[in-house]
Amino acid sequence: MNAEIVLEGFREHRRSLLWWSFGLIVFTAITLVFYPSMRDSAGLSAYSKDLPEAMRAMFVGGELDLTSPSGFLNSQIFAVMAPTLLAIFAVSTGASAIAGDEERGLLDQRLAQPVSRTSVVIQQFLWLSAGVLILTIVLLATVGLGGRPFDLNVNFMNLLAISVSTGLFGLLFGVMSLAVGCVIPGKSRAVAVAAAVATLSWIIDGLAKSVSWLEPVQDFSPYHQAYGASPLLNGIPWGGWAILAAITASLVAISIIGLNRRDIRQ
Repeated sequence: MNAEIVLEGFREHRRSLLWWSFGLIVFTAITLVFYPSMRDSAGLSAYSKDLPEAMRAMFVGGELDLTSPSGFLNSQIFAVMAPTLLAIFAVSTGASAIAGDEERGLLDQRLAQPVSRTSVVIQQFLWLSAGVLILTIVLLATVGLGGRPFDLNVNFMNLLAISVSTGLFGLLFGVMSLAVGCVIPGKSRAVAVAAAVATLSWIIDGLAKSVSWLEPVQDFSPYHQAYGASPLLNGIPWGGWAILAAITASLVAISIIGLNRRDIRQ
């Protein structure tokens, strides 16, 4: 049953997923090409060290040396680009799953079939998870294989760790947009809420490095849980992954409760 759900999602969204995979490969590959010139730049390392701590945390992944393989990958791919792209895919997919179908009049037709609302939510979550997983694998493969000709040699398990962190970050906000669409109607609302919280999460994690009154709330930032332990340098952040998974599971539960309790617009 679960395999059939995922296959149905592939059939329905295969063109979109192919374009997203292609775009992710192109963006990542173009970025990797610039590493040799950045590595040989004498002043770049000094420049990164002179950046304010908050700017360094937000835009270069907290790295002090942008010319090292890990510094380049963190700053150019994993600090902003990769989480943004996966979050955009996940949020747009999650918002379309319930809220989008409701606006198109498809959700009412789906619920008229002998299937529970809980099953519909779980089906959409499974497809969303499968889509994010595919893009995470694409990201990992592109960086891992594409970086070799440019001497971007990093520990594979650490690269896997930061790729999975990126996938979990994107999935959380995709499920958040799904949950908003289940609780209140409107695709635009679902996108706006998830995008706003994702952006705020990134800002809080960066500013907390230099704004003391933000430090107590830094641990509530999903971005911090995904990247705060520097997985590309230190490996799997088990605690962060557990928190991201727990938040995602809670949002799935909210989605189920919300859709079961409200009326569907015709």
